[in-house]
Amino acid sequence: MKVLLIAPNYLKVYSYVSEEATMILPPLGLAYIGGYLRGNGIEVKILDLAALRLNNEQEKIAIARSNADLIAIAATTNTIMEAYSLAKKAKAVLPNAKIAVGGPHPTMMPERTLQEFPEIDYCIISEAEETTLELARGKPEDKILGLAYRDKKKNIKVNSPRPLIQDLDKIPFPARDLLPLSKYWTPGVRRYPFATIMTSRGCPYSCTFCSNFRTQGKQFRFRSPENVLAEIDHLVKNYGIKELNLLDDNFTFMPKRVEEICDGLIKRGYDLELKTGNGIRADRVTLPLLKKMKQAGFYLVAFGIESGNPEILKKMRKGETKEHIIRAVKWAKQAGLLTEGFFMFGNEGEGRKEMLDTIEFAKELDLNFAQFQVYTPVPGSPYYDKIMKEGKVFSQKWEDFNAFNEPLFEYGESKFGLMMEMQKRAYKEYYFRPKMILKKVLEVRNLKQFNAYVKTGLAVAKFSVGKAT
Repeated sequence: MKVLLIAPNYLKVYSYVSEEATMILPPLGLAYIGGYLRGNGIEVKILDLAALRLNNEQEKIAIARSNADLIAIAATTNTIMEAYSLAKKAKAVLPNAKIAVGGPHPTMMPERTLQEFPEIDYCIISEAEETTLELARGKPEDKILGLAYRDKKKNIKVNSPRPLIQDLDKIPFPARDLLPLSKYWTPGVRRYPFATIMTSRGCPYSCTFCSNFRTQGKQFRFRSPENVLAEIDHLVKNYGIKELNLLDDNFTFMPKRVEEICDGLIKRGYDLELKTGNGIRADRVTLPLLKKMKQAGFYLVAFGIESGNPEILKKMRKGETKEHIIRAVKWAKQAGLLTEGFFMFGNEGEGRKEMLDTIEFAKELDLNFAQFQVYTPVPGSPYYDKIMKEGKVFSQKWEDFNAFNEPLFEYGESKFGLMMEMQKRAYKEYYFRPKMILKKVLEVRNLKQFNAYVKTGLAVAKFSVGKAT
């Protein structure tokens, strides 16, 4: 059996402040599935449409040329409509192929997904490696754990959940050779070629704005330091990687493990720079740990900060305080690391005052990078359930569920126009301070990074002066 894995072109529906300034990262989840399938004797290809930017006809041709028997499409909430469009194209050019979708959206809404999209045959729930392999091998649908499908009577069936993979070391390294590696970029990268890596899965926290603890499980599962270092060896020796972006949601959750990884990197002495692309928790770092990370080659750490108001932080159930954040950022700077923070507007209880608190807090922290999002009520998150039950929702179009587009809801004092106003104000006040402009100039290491900063800066300027709805 031939399998085609597709990453939709999220640029059609999801762009930061402009399509030109939006990062293009490898679809690491699909690459893991690809590596797992290939390691078990399945012929597999990956089609990354965000990187390739094919037009409609070119997408059809690429799908047809795969001659796949099984097509699995990754889907978040805001890309589920694009995934469905791809499913229809696939059925048109390969009518005998079976179409599956996996990812956060079908995981949280398998029945609704199959009800809404008739060309989709299967929803793969939660981790996809083993379920996709069993589909590819032709195992009976009713025997495959973690699968939703239609039976012979067209009734939707949702099988029992599949136990999460406990030993992540058994999963082969991502099949990066199936990806167009030269097409990936992000404004913050200092050195190319770069790669992304993930060393753990699962989240033991229950933040109200997030669904990861439901889609990936609350158990923190991790790869051994030896396995992580073996993959880094592979990347350096086979791909000449100069920079690594760690995409873990909780990379520093086990500080001792991080220390062991860092010790391995120090011993190897690679010409390699690293950063945490996703926000690590401020309460799971220490000054000695951050210094060790710096010694190992890390140059930037990102923190999931979310809000500058203590009461809003409590309502998020994040389990962190402003004091945690201030201390962690201070330590990171002392260790010689660049810092990044992720913030959002529109959480429960937020009005103008609370949003202004967040803007001022961001400026006080004086991070090297800051992202300000309008909260998007992702299915599976506790706040989504609350908003859908009690709030005013403006759109039920899945493609609108985008943290950088217009808000989708009003809840309490979090009004539509206010959230847009504050997002634009945040970018303008944060990045167009003379102090920040000078900081950006001093950060530039090469021409490629300079061009990326200029591109992103112009996009941010255009966005921040735009009229709020």
